[in-house]
Amino acid sequence: MATRKHRGIPLSSLNPKFLHTNSTSHTWPFSAIAELIDNAYDPDVRAKQFWIDWTHIKNLDCLSFMDNGTGMTRAKLHKMLSFGYSDKKAVKDHVPVGVYGNGFKSGSMRLGKDAIVFTKTRNSMSVGLLSQSYLQAIKAQQIMVPILTFRRDGQNLPENAANLDAILRHSLFNTEKELFTELRAIRTAGPTGTRIIIWNLRVTTSGDTEFNFDVDKYDIQIRANASEKTRECRAMTPESDYSLRAYCSILYLKPRMQINIRGQRVKTQLISKSLAYIANDNYRPSFLTKRIRIIFGFNTKSKEHYGIMMYHKNRLIKAYESVSCQRKVERKGVGVIGVIECNFLQPTHNKQDFDDTDKYRKTMHNLSIKLEEYWNEICYKQKKDDPKCTVPIEDTMKIPDQAWVQCDSCLKWRRLPDGFDCSRLPEKWFCNLNHDPQFRSCLVEEELEDQEEEKKSYPKPFKRQKRNSRSLQDDHGPEVLDIPVLEAPVNARQLKSSELWKPYPADLFSNSTPSLSVLSPTSNAQRSPLPLINLSALSDSLKRTKRKLSTAEEMPPTVHPMHYTSFPGGDTFIHTHSSLAPNKEESKWEGMEKEKNSDKQVNNEESSKMERFLPYQEPVQEEDEWYAEEESSATESQCCIADLSSMELHDDTEEVWSMQQQQDELMELMKQTAEERDACREELELLRDHCTALEDERSQLLSKLERLEEEKASLSSMCDQLKHKEERLKIEKEGRSREDARSGEEKQKLRKLRLNLGHLLVSFIPDIDLQKVDFSSDVIDQLLDQVLKEVT
Repeated sequence: MATRKHRGIPLSSLNPKFLHTNSTSHTWPFSAIAELIDNAYDPDVRAKQFWIDWTHIKNLDCLSFMDNGTGMTRAKLHKMLSFGYSDKKAVKDHVPVGVYGNGFKSGSMRLGKDAIVFTKTRNSMSVGLLSQSYLQAIKAQQIMVPILTFRRDGQNLPENAANLDAILRHSLFNTEKELFTELRAIRTAGPTGTRIIIWNLRVTTSGDTEFNFDVDKYDIQIRANASEKTRECRAMTPESDYSLRAYCSILYLKPRMQINIRGQRVKTQLISKSLAYIANDNYRPSFLTKRIRIIFGFNTKSKEHYGIMMYHKNRLIKAYESVSCQRKVERKGVGVIGVIECNFLQPTHNKQDFDDTDKYRKTMHNLSIKLEEYWNEICYKQKKDDPKCTVPIEDTMKIPDQAWVQCDSCLKWRRLPDGFDCSRLPEKWFCNLNHDPQFRSCLVEEELEDQEEEKKSYPKPFKRQKRNSRSLQDDHGPEVLDIPVLEAPVNARQLKSSELWKPYPADLFSNSTPSLSVLSPTSNAQRSPLPLINLSALSDSLKRTKRKLSTAEEMPPTVHPMHYTSFPGGDTFIHTHSSLAPNKEESKWEGMEKEKNSDKQVNNEESSKMERFLPYQEPVQEEDEWYAEEESSATESQCCIADLSSMELHDDTEEVWSMQQQQDELMELMKQTAEERDACREELELLRDHCTALEDERSQLLSKLERLEEEKASLSSMCDQLKHKEERLKIEKEGRSREDARSGEEKQKLRKLRLNLGHLLVSFIPDIDLQKVDFSSDVIDQLLDQVLKEVT
């Protein structure tokens, strides 16, 4: 093997055996199929539908995968068939699942030895072959992937004859016509898309494929092992472990793509909304600055399937992962499911587990604690509501708290009325069938799931009671356990007034000194984070203010009652006592007074802080100076200078405030314009998606019409054949009837002749009793032969 070099440095190469080695990362076949689904789901493809099917091609079992995404150019197809190339980026809130650039290679080679890819964009059609059989046949020393591209200008000429020859020799399709037939099959999904066919599927020791296609004609299932053949074993195992349809229904936390398996749509579900007794909890790890939401609830289908559903970037990584409290002898948390999106953890290579790091172990430990808390709260509530109930909570009948359905056109999720029976839904459901008129159009955004009250953690009276009883025991001894504890929730006032209340950091800050505030129509929280005023004008006014303050004799501020100062625009400034002002602001103004004679020594940080607080604090400083000058015993000249400086400062302040008010108005107009622009963009995007959906539906209807016309033509030809056969049968029936009539006449003549012979034979043989003779038989013929012998 010749070593390739770049500037004299040898380049690494891949041996064909690596294809099988790489595929062994998938110990479970469904994880390999999930890699192919992820490629269609990611934002660079944006497929709305995905089809999985089992087919026979030249007496070989094959798996086919097809999507109606954007397709791939020759360059993209080459990257997909190469290793480690992944340039996927998030689009709005759609985050790509693919990370390593290895999913197609590992997934396809795990399912079978050979795979061929047909892809179609609006400008080109390409075919790529990734085949272990091909590499073994040519005894390749490196991985080679033949790629063939056709033009879509009507000529359909291949760009590379060697690639075409390799694909025709070593794939299931041995002519160009067969290749074009597979490319045209993509048209049934949409104008663009990708079709993947995998053959030489992996087989078991018995010689059968690892998939069972006969149990359910609308599903693909994993064959049961010898120890799992009984129904009891399958009942204890989650259906998603062996049924591809069940696995695809929970593959995504919020499904955005419609998956079809063997011609039937998968009924995807919002796993976080399909539970009973839903409760929202929060988990804030020490290594994160934000809280992670956890949803707990009971499985409404089977109590034996429970654990944590762990997602990463909307994709299922671990399903029904039992935590420590569910594995103990007490079996706490039976039937409880927890749902969490762990974007802060790193998934493994096959996306079926997380890296075993300190973060992961801490997360699992805290999830166990949170789930046990939920279990205790539910049991406590059941005992409180019905003390006489002896049925365990996991054995009670449960229905989902909410019902959600996905539109088949826009793929948005809509909430149905509480208690609605989802079995009454039609096979295809659209937004115009919605009960809520507010969400009866595909152009309307989805209903917000995470309301403000849902973000808060659910109340935990059992935990509070346990903590209170423990603290009372620590204070007064074990005998306090006999004292009944209030079960009703305690409000914030009662907690703060009780002896057991301990202030949290948020409450500690509430005791700090109140800051200055401006009573204006627009609060500080509603203001734009952008600069509200012209910074150059403000810096000039600041310099003028410092120069004027340096000319005046400053006096220590004295205590004055609260004053109100009016500003342009009708805003009112509340002047509080200087001792009530925040210490930070007071220190800033003192620092400014100390450095009034040296403007060059003021650093940039203090200047920016001065500019930030100037619109709010300049009037305060002005009034403090004014009242200080009134009560001082300075000379008359100093008072005049102070009056002049105060008047000029007030004029500058009015100018600043007027400029700020104008810029506030401009910012508000810009904000409204930006909102309108964003709304128009979103509406345009929705219209585009709707048009794309309509176009896809139109193409599907056209293809369906073509199929119906073909079926009609075939049925008409069958009808003609049946008519010809019917006419032929009629002719044959008439001929048989005529033959039967002739044979009947001949039989009658023969009977009559035998009857006459019988009368003639009576004269020769008087003992014959003609009434007992069967003239239909040949008895008369035998008697006649005997008489003729005797006569002759």
